[in-house]
Amino acid sequence: MKEEEKEREKPRLMVTVRYGSLESACEGSADEVLRFVLRFIRDVYPAYGVVSGLTLTVDLERLLTGLKGVVAFLPGGRPVILKETKNLKDSEVILTHLVAAYAAKQMGVADEDSLSMTGLMDGTGKSAGTVAGRLSELVNTLCVDRVGRGTYRVTAYGVKRFLEDVLPLLGGSE
Repeated sequence: MKEEEKEREKPRLMVTVRYGSLESACEGSADEVLRFVLRFIRDVYPAYGVVSGLTLTVDLERLLTGLKGVVAFLPGGRPVILKETKNLKDSEVILTHLVAAYAAKQMGVADEDSLSMTGLMDGTGKSAGTVAGRLSELVNTLCVDRVGRGTYRVTAYGVKRFLEDVLPLLGGSE
């Protein structure tokens, strides 16, 4: 009987989904409700599977696993690159720092997932001209977005490129 009482005490999630004239509701654990919502979307919008297959998203678990031993975070979330970066191109070093900032935010150890030009210059040891030039290239290749004056953030595509092209050069576990 104690097990049943514990099960009843767990918070339950309630969701109502509406699409046009269709409406459906579900109550249960977060996993049960998520499965319900995905099934509802798949049933009323069959193209969802195709659309979701065309959407680029970040596999956070894959990223964090790959960064193990490559990046560490100081109190406050400032990333420190643990591996030697001399064999990387300047753009790859900058991308590594932006990916680390993204990871710090996703882990909840930093408030922002973006870095300023000054932060990138400090982190990489590169000059303003080098950082600005490489950021321009990274923005043009859709790996980085400019989010404010002199502030940049890695895109999902940038994370993908990092995982495929840069992480192996750093000896990360992927």
